[in-house]
Amino acid sequence: MARAVPLLLALASALTACSQQHADAPPPEFGAIERAWFGCPSMEGVYAWPPIAGEYAGGKIASNRRAWEDGKPVPVHGKEMQIWVKEKGGSALWFRARSVNRALPPNTPLAGGWSFNEYHRGQWRCKGSMIEMAPEEIGAQANFGGTGARRSFKLARMQDGALAVGIATVAHGGTDYLYSYDGVHAGPVKTPDRHFWAWSKLARTGSGDTEPGSAPAP
Repeated sequence: MARAVPLLLALASALTACSQQHADAPPPEFGAIERAWFGCPSMEGVYAWPPIAGEYAGGKIASNRRAWEDGKPVPVHGKEMQIWVKEKGGSALWFRARSVNRALPPNTPLAGGWSFNEYHRGQWRCKGSMIEMAPEEIGAQANFGGTGARRSFKLARMQDGALAVGIATVAHGGTDYLYSYDGVHAGPVKTPDRHFWAWSKLARTGSGDTEPGSAPAP
């Protein structure tokens, strides 16, 4: 039996590794990332929700789920929205979002109606031509297991102008057992952190240097 323990540990580790999603970069089907020799490409722009590829593409969201959980990078609360990313002199990123109102004439300037999240320079780093936000502890999440979890996100500018947004959830403090049968558990083993990624690709609809008007009619 003593010789079987290392084998069981190896098997448990292998199964845990297979269950993780190490997609810490946009999926290949999103196209090529815009690269920069130094720093990161500008993420500023106006983008359309729902995504044109990846998670939530086509507005298909299960009734028991919310897009961009915890409202990061910005709350999504409508089937069709404008996402406005504004850069503030290299020191901050502003994320704004509002529902699209097709009843308004195209390019009508609007005041208000925007949700707002601001991220300061100390909250992110530029790595591999992508902006990577520092993770925040969010407590245990039933859907991901473990005793706690951290959430963060990445931004990538694509060569076609689109914005790729990757939401990362890292579950930690998990436990598995070498033996489990009919409610009886024996041989607790700490499992490695589990990484879950959800990527969305948003089409670019404007430069974002000024407040955008309402979305154009379909």
